[in-house]
Amino acid sequence: MHLGSHAPNAAPLSPSPLPPALPGGGASPFSLSPRRDDTALYHDARTGFSHLLPGRPVLGMPSHREGEPPADAILHLQDAPITIRYRIEPPSFAAGSAAELARGTAARFAGWRAQAQVNVDWANDSWLVAWGVEAAAVATYDVPENASTVGSPLLREDLFVLVRQGVVMLVSWTYPRGFVDDPAYATFASVGEATMVWDSSRWEQRGRVWPEGPFLGPGLFGAPKAKYNEIAKQLSALPIGFEERTQVLSILSGIVSNAGAPWVPLTPEIADGHRRALLSAVRSARLGVFVDDAFADVRTAHDLRGLAIILGRALDVRRGPVGHRPSSQGLRPWDSSHLDAAAGASPGP
Repeated sequence: MHLGSHAPNAAPLSPSPLPPALPGGGASPFSLSPRRDDTALYHDARTGFSHLLPGRPVLGMPSHREGEPPADAILHLQDAPITIRYRIEPPSFAAGSAAELARGTAARFAGWRAQAQVNVDWANDSWLVAWGVEAAAVATYDVPENASTVGSPLLREDLFVLVRQGVVMLVSWTYPRGFVDDPAYATFASVGEATMVWDSSRWEQRGRVWPEGPFLGPGLFGAPKAKYNEIAKQLSALPIGFEERTQVLSILSGIVSNAGAPWVPLTPEIADGHRRALLSAVRSARLGVFVDDAFADVRTAHDLRGLAIILGRALDVRRGPVGHRPSSQGLRPWDSSHLDAAAGASPGP
C-alpha cells in the first residue's frame, strides 16, 4: 500500500472536531448508511469521522479472540474478503509533535501485529488536508490469521494512524495475502484511502463512487458491459506471442494499480499516455486497433481500470471463458503483481 502523490478532496479543516451531540445520549455512535450502488457510509458520531466504502459493507461485532486487535467498530465487506477496523485512543506515549505521535503509534501497533519491525511512512500534506487531520502515518505488513496457531496462514493488513487535536484514530483493513493480486483490491484501496474524512463539516460524502461508463458496471467486481466484453472474447483467440502478451499484461497491471479512485476524471494527456504505453508493447494489428478505439471512450479512472481488466482477462491464457466473474475469495483475473493504491478527487454527484 503506497499512497498516491496527490490526495483527494483538498478541503480546509473544519473548525470543530465534533458533530452535534447525539439526541438522548444513549444511541450507538456508530452507524452505516446505504448509499448508491454497493456503497455505504460509516459514521462515528463521537468524532465527526466518516468513511464511504464499496463492496456492500456490514457492521460486525468486535472479536475478543486472542491476537485480535482492539476495535471500537468493525465492518465486513460482503463482496470481498476484507475486514475494516476503527479505534479511537488517547496518546500512549509522550510525543513532541502530532507527526511523531502518528509515526510512533503506527510503528508500535504494526510491530505488535506483525511480530517484527515494520517500515512506517508519513502521509504528505495533501493527504492530511484531505483526511482533515494534523498528522498521519501508514504501514502495510503480514499478520497470522490465528495468532494462537503455529503455522497459521498469513493475512495482509494496511494501517492508517490519524492524529487530530491530540486524539489518535487507527483505521486498518485486513484481507487474504493473495488478494493483493486481485484488481478488486486495487479498486477497493483506491476508494477506501480517498474517502476517510475526519471533519464533521464534510462527513456526509454524498458523491457517487462509480460513474457511468462503457466498460464495467458498478462494484468491486463490476460486470463487463456487453460491447467491450464481446470484443474481448474475440481478442482472446488472437495468436499473440508470449513476449507481447507478457509485456501487455504487465502494463495493464500497472494501470489497474495506479488508475486512481473510480470517479476521478482523466485529462486527455493522462489517457493518451496510458494508450501510448500499451501500444508500445502491442505487435498485433487487431489488438492495436482495439486499444485505439477503446481509449476514445475512456473518461474516468473507472473507465481506464475497466478497460485494463477486460483486456487483461482476454489475454490471460490461464483464465476460463472471458466474462467469468471472479469469486470474492481472492482469485485473480490475471497476474497483477504491482498493485498499488491510488487516489483522486472526491466522489462525483
